[in-house]
Amino acid sequence: MVERVRAHARTPRGRARCADEGGLFETESGEARARLAETSEARRLVEGPGPAPLGGVPELASVLRRLGKSGLLSAQELGDVASALSAFRAVRDFFARQGAGAPRLAAIAETLTPLDELAREIRSTFDAEGEVRDAASPTLAQARASAHQLAAEAQRRVEALLRDPAVAPSLSDDYVTVRAARRVLPVRADARGRIRGIVHDASASGGTLFIEPETLVDLNNRLKSAELEVQRETLRILRELSGRAAAALPAIEANLATLEHIDLAFARGLLSREMRATEPEVGEENSFRLPQLRHPLLSPECAVANDVRLDGSTHVLVLSGPNAGGKTVLMKAVALAALFVRSGLHVAAAPGARVDLVDAVLADIGDEQSLHESLSTFSAHVANLASVLATASPRSLVVLDEIGAGTDPSEGAALAQAILECLADTGARVLATTHFNLLKEMAGVDERFLNASFEFDPQTLAPTYRLRIGIAGVSSAMAVAARMGIGPDVLDRANGLLDREDRRLDRLLSELAASRTSLETELREARRLRTESEATRAEYGAKLAQLQARRDTLYRDMRQDLDRAFRDAHAQVAAVIRDLQRGGGAREAARARERLHAVAHEAQQTAAASGATSNETEPLDPIDWRRARTGDAVRVRGGACGVLVALPDRRGRALVQVGSARLLVPATQLAATANAAPGPRSADSLAPLAEDRDEAVLHPVGTRLDLRGLRVGEAVDRVNEALDHAAVRGQSALVLIHGLGTGVLRDAIRRHLASSPYVRRYAAAAQEDGGEGVTLVRLDA
Repeated sequence: MVERVRAHARTPRGRARCADEGGLFETESGEARARLAETSEARRLVEGPGPAPLGGVPELASVLRRLGKSGLLSAQELGDVASALSAFRAVRDFFARQGAGAPRLAAIAETLTPLDELAREIRSTFDAEGEVRDAASPTLAQARASAHQLAAEAQRRVEALLRDPAVAPSLSDDYVTVRAARRVLPVRADARGRIRGIVHDASASGGTLFIEPETLVDLNNRLKSAELEVQRETLRILRELSGRAAAALPAIEANLATLEHIDLAFARGLLSREMRATEPEVGEENSFRLPQLRHPLLSPECAVANDVRLDGSTHVLVLSGPNAGGKTVLMKAVALAALFVRSGLHVAAAPGARVDLVDAVLADIGDEQSLHESLSTFSAHVANLASVLATASPRSLVVLDEIGAGTDPSEGAALAQAILECLADTGARVLATTHFNLLKEMAGVDERFLNASFEFDPQTLAPTYRLRIGIAGVSSAMAVAARMGIGPDVLDRANGLLDREDRRLDRLLSELAASRTSLETELREARRLRTESEATRAEYGAKLAQLQARRDTLYRDMRQDLDRAFRDAHAQVAAVIRDLQRGGGAREAARARERLHAVAHEAQQTAAASGATSNETEPLDPIDWRRARTGDAVRVRGGACGVLVALPDRRGRALVQVGSARLLVPATQLAATANAAPGPRSADSLAPLAEDRDEAVLHPVGTRLDLRGLRVGEAVDRVNEALDHAAVRGQSALVLIHGLGTGVLRDAIRRHLASSPYVRRYAAAAQEDGGEGVTLVRLDA
């Protein structure tokens, strides 16, 4: 696990801390709790804005040692120091922005000492290649300019010598080279006397001498002096910056330690997210409550999680069950949880976990035999157990794998029982794996002992890795042997050799485990069915509530529409009365007022009938739609009485006249009634038969109204205006010209005429007068 933490660390010092033995372990309980809280804060940041910018911090151990001795740093080393200083500022700024969600880590980051001025000075001194900039010093800039000028002059003179006819024949090649930081010519050895100068080197064969011409000696000397001045000034600048870095050494070391602390917190947070771990409750009572515990090295997707409790009066948890069934893995997982808490790591368990702080985790796991120390497997275990007994205390967690194994089973079981009883007397918490029936029976005679076992599937002969608390398990050695390929003859012989009591106990435990598994399966199925039934009940309850709310809304809207229609009718009649009064017909005005009161009375009766109908509970007679005709009295289910204006359409909706309002109502919501007052007549009931036509209607006399080209709504409005004017003027007939077309406008107008109180009857004109394209209307006198 330390390696996994180290893999998430991003600073050299953080990784080095993980490499130290015990580097993550906290001895103080307060420190352990603080580290756990910091891990939780780091994980929240990782899952939110992201981790702190800890990358880019170089290894500075050797640099800091040299600074401590006032040593000189190179340009590269000073650049590394500047990178660390920039990291200090970046981390401090990060927590200044995100510190609200991580107050502990923000307080730690606030202790970082800003060294921005030193960082800026180092950055401004060097260029991208790590060379000192000319701007770092006027002296350096002047020395470099002089050196560049002299180098250019030396190059010009050398190239001139290469082209000189007196010199060129003596050269072995036509190029200029540098020896001992001075420009020289390649001269043939046999022409040495022809060129005066200083010999600085010779070729490996001796055929070429590298000679500095006499004419270049003074220029090369001056160039060398300028280059030495550049070196001296550069060293001075490096020494000055190194001195300033040395002065800031205490702050740099303190900041690096702070970064290490923050780095490890984020490494623990990243590991917590990777393991899907949780921060446990931490106490001082040596109690362990670990719901859905997993071994941290197992993938969360593959591991079988189990609930483990070791608290209260239970001091020894005896784990039994088949080999390779998960006993040792679970025991190690509990031990690791105790160590994790001491190291500030979250535990691989579900929320609600509790892991108290322990002073020591004492373990006897594995084979400790040693030829050098003359220790057998059993004697090595006993030596380790002696150390455990001497060290155990009420604040210890003890994990013992296969205690008492490796010797005579009777003596080993007796010794194991005595050791476990002694550890329970000390108050320590103990997990022990065993196959001894004697230890399994301890839970029945000593309340400090508790059995737990791992299941074994008898059908597949494989472990299920599920823990069962309170039940002792069988070892299932025969089943495991069969799974591993042992022949049936050997297995039959082994079963025959088993002690009768052991066989009886194993059979009893197996039957008990099978019964419990079956009952738990049935319980899970019952819970599933109950959950599904409750969900279905809730779903239907919600749907019923929605339907009731919709019904109430429809009733309310219907009543509002009826009231609005009655008010509109009242207003229209009142308008007619005002027109009559302005016309001077007092008698006609009085008669119209009486009609107004009659309409109001009829509206009240209709509203009362509607309210009474909505409250009726007795069943209504269904409508036989095969015999239904327009004009029949109908009742809207739960609503008012009305008149059927049109039979149901293809969507099953019928047109019903309720008062002065027309409603499209599903046919299933209508019922027949013999007590409802008749409403306005339909088009069919009003249209006269051919043989009954009145002469005043059959002839196109009266006011002519051309409706061709209008929309349905516009045409109906025009017809209403014409009917109102005709009623006021006492006219008895109207001629409505709507044309043939598709018949939509004609049918809409005739449906409207059927509902008008002014219309006595209407019919299509004769063929010579327009036929179905013209509607003749007779009004009430």
